[in-house]
Amino acid sequence: MEYEIEVQFEPVYELVNSIHTFICKKSNKKIDLGTPWAAEVAGKLSPGLLSALEETDLGNDWKLLNLLIYLCPAKQNVESALNWLESLSVGEIYETLAGHVSVFPVQMEQFRSRMTYLLTEWNRQYFSTSDPAILAKLQEHTKERNRELKTNNTSDFVNKTTNGFYFLPGDGLRRLVLIPQFHFQPVNIIYNFGTLTICHYAARIMVTDEEISPFMYRALRSLGEKSRLKILQSVGGERKTFTEIVKQAGISKGIVHDHIFSLRCAGLLHAYIEGENVTAYSLRLEGIHRMNEQLFKYLN
Repeated sequence: MEYEIEVQFEPVYELVNSIHTFICKKSNKKIDLGTPWAAEVAGKLSPGLLSALEETDLGNDWKLLNLLIYLCPAKQNVESALNWLESLSVGEIYETLAGHVSVFPVQMEQFRSRMTYLLTEWNRQYFSTSDPAILAKLQEHTKERNRELKTNNTSDFVNKTTNGFYFLPGDGLRRLVLIPQFHFQPVNIIYNFGTLTICHYAARIMVTDEEISPFMYRALRSLGEKSRLKILQSVGGERKTFTEIVKQAGISKGIVHDHIFSLRCAGLLHAYIEGENVTAYSLRLEGIHRMNEQLFKYLN
């Protein structure tokens, strides 16, 4: 691989990802926290914040917010990052973003005010009172990953860290930033800015003691469909595009998409990424082995 890898974590990243999780209602049933979490949090929020969240989509403005947070020089705590964002002039926002993008928010001052309000109020009404174990475990996870980064092959490190992603060096990719996240587990979030790609990956951490690992259980459940087994078999020998998998599976694109989502989140598929798009899939045997190891350990 021809790009540099950086693993970093600051609490403000999880602040933003927790908002992303709440806004992305279509994924509530697919994430580990589930719909009960979204309903519980909604009951704690003011009508004003709920309305602002309803009006926020996860389009280009949200993508640019994530870039701004990455570029923020004052991320040592949530408050310093929010103060920095609020203090930026319109010109400073343009200057900060210009090195990575050419499309900007139409109303930059409105963009800054809206995002500052969302982050500040979400932090006050939810994030600042959330379980401190989440941040502690994400910070410890980051230390462990950085220790492994020094001694591991780049490709293998990315594959293990993201549970199956390969980022292809096309489109001039020069830096890959890996940021662990908890709220949106087991899903990864990818933003590409030309030579820079930021991947908020599921850290696969638990903050409560559970008798059965949700990661093992997810892998086992993902195999409970004949069509999914056939998909795994079809990609066992070579990479295949989504279109090729659909054609061979003989079922609708929507169903195949759901099957691939389940298999990917279970770590049973490699996904090959160019920019923000998955271009192909292949069987991830280490995911199968890991599932077996977890199952044998549990049974014994």
